[in-house]
Amino acid sequence: GEIVFDTLLVKELKSLGCKVTVAVKGGPVLNDATLADAKLAGMDKIADSVVTTGTDAVGLQPSECSKEFLKIYNKADFVIAKGMGYAETLTELDLKVPHGLLFRTKCNPVANYFGVERNRNVAIILPRGYV
Repeated sequence: GEIVFDTLLVKELKSLGCKVTVAVKGGPVLNDATLADAKLAGMDKIADSVVTTGTDAVGLQPSECSKEFLKIYNKADFVIAKGMGYAETLTELDLKVPHGLLFRTKCNPVANYFGVERNRNVAIILPRGYV
């Protein structure tokens, strides 16, 4: 799936000198990548580390994530989150660091929230403190 294309982004970030930790779902949910998917795509050989969120929850719901994941997440300088589920959940959190969102507006409420048409690809940065 998409995780294969994610390897291209991670390679580019690494070429710029970034330390990259890739987080995947702790279990199958919708079309999100799992640890098995990441390994199959070779992500474990590209990223500095590959971890799971410890949950199969849609988007990011800290109350459902593992302590291990939250420790890593809370130390990040910048977070890139892919998928509409993250766009829907991260906008409800008090973000401690900027978050780059990459997603497609698959429904009108999300499209309207971000001020774009439905079925558009979106790249946006949510600043620290965004709520």
